[in-house]
Amino acid sequence: MPEHPAIEAAERFRAQLLRMERDQAVRYVRTFGQIFNDLGPMIASLQAEIAAMPSPSFEAVSTLARYKDLRREIAREVAKFGQFVDTDMTANMQQVIAMGLQHGEQMTLAGLPEPLAAAIRTQWNRLPVGAVRAMMGFLAPGAPLHDALVNQLSGAVAEGVEKALLKGIALGQNPRVVAGIIRRELGQALTWALRTARTAMLYAYREANRASYVANPAIVEGWIWHAKLGDGRTCMSCIAQHGTIHPPDEVLNDHHNGRCAMVPLTVSWEALGLPGLPDTRPQVTSGRDWFNSLSEAEQRQQMGPAMFQAWKAGKVDWNDLSREHTDPVYGTMRGAPSLRDLLGDGAREFYKQR
Repeated sequence: MPEHPAIEAAERFRAQLLRMERDQAVRYVRTFGQIFNDLGPMIASLQAEIAAMPSPSFEAVSTLARYKDLRREIAREVAKFGQFVDTDMTANMQQVIAMGLQHGEQMTLAGLPEPLAAAIRTQWNRLPVGAVRAMMGFLAPGAPLHDALVNQLSGAVAEGVEKALLKGIALGQNPRVVAGIIRRELGQALTWALRTARTAMLYAYREANRASYVANPAIVEGWIWHAKLGDGRTCMSCIAQHGTIHPPDEVLNDHHNGRCAMVPLTVSWEALGLPGLPDTRPQVTSGRDWFNSLSEAEQRQQMGPAMFQAWKAGKVDWNDLSREHTDPVYGTMRGAPSLRDLLGDGAREFYKQR
């Protein structure tokens, strides 16, 4: 059975947005790869000097000129990378927000017959991209997102390298392993930047969708949480939220890297001045009903063995699977808690049953 046109549009737009995100990620990986290349000789030289030491200790290594130079260079290069990501991400937001506003309108009209859609199209309140962007506080120059990329990332990575190096030397690991530790810790900057930029893009896009719904209360009365079900990558929090209906002023507070969409729910035909017509607005099967339709083996795989056992035993309620937490950048977000989060020490018996 084909999906409602609004849901089909949401799926198309989600795929388009993720293609943009992949292009963005390629730019960041290529740029960061140059940092690896530039720092490679310095890491190799430090590795050789540590290998020549009869009994290396962190105190001894930390006094080496090569180590001090490497630490400074790591902080400098990562700071440049953070500035690049911040600038690139900021430039992309204009396009992302414009897409979000346009797609919010298109998803809304996709479920309406053309004579009515054409009439509503002329009445649709279209917001300026700049005004919507200004409403998104997390994109402001002094906001935590900007500060973390421009001011905090380089110091955090340099400190991480130092701590990992201290641990490696304390454990008596050979210089080659220590060099690998430096590269791995350095790579945390790329991992964090990719996650941060992707989350910001998806969040800004959804907030632009929502802004278009809020600006048109005579047409849109709410939105439906729509997760990507069945691909094995969707967490239980998003599955639990799938199909829930929310007012326009409520944020879709997905987790970092979250791919969920906001399908618009138009007002009734009667409210649009067309009484007596059947309701053809989007109908989304709840995440719970979808999950209950799976085989037990599929449910176990989706939920995880220990959580599945606790859920079957009645120790975990369906509503427990999606919990809110406070994020320093985005405020309230949702995510799937661990079984230990839910049951504390009581989780042990279910981990043993796996």
